[in-house]
Amino acid sequence: MKNNTSFTSKPNSSKYNLDTLHHILNSELSKYKIIKVPNINHSLSGTELASWLIDSASPQELEELVLMVNHAKKRSSDTKTIFQIAAAALIK
Repeated sequence: MKNNTSFTSKPNSSKYNLDTLHHILNSELSKYKIIKVPNINHSLSGTELASWLIDSASPQELEELVLMVNHAKKRSSDTKTIFQIAAAALIK
């Protein structure tokens, strides 16, 4: 049995179209004025991170990020940490 660490069950199945993914990321990240990147002395605004993610990530990566945010919201967890990790990955 193959372990799948991804949130999406099928690599080519898409729940959202690209415009919807952009809208979801923009609306989620607009809630944060400043996102501090852990272990790096850098911070950026939520809207900057949204445009950076949209420009650099593939549609599959954006969909996986949105799914992770949705899972965190269902569990009443803080979504800011997900975006901090994404920002750290983009900076490095």
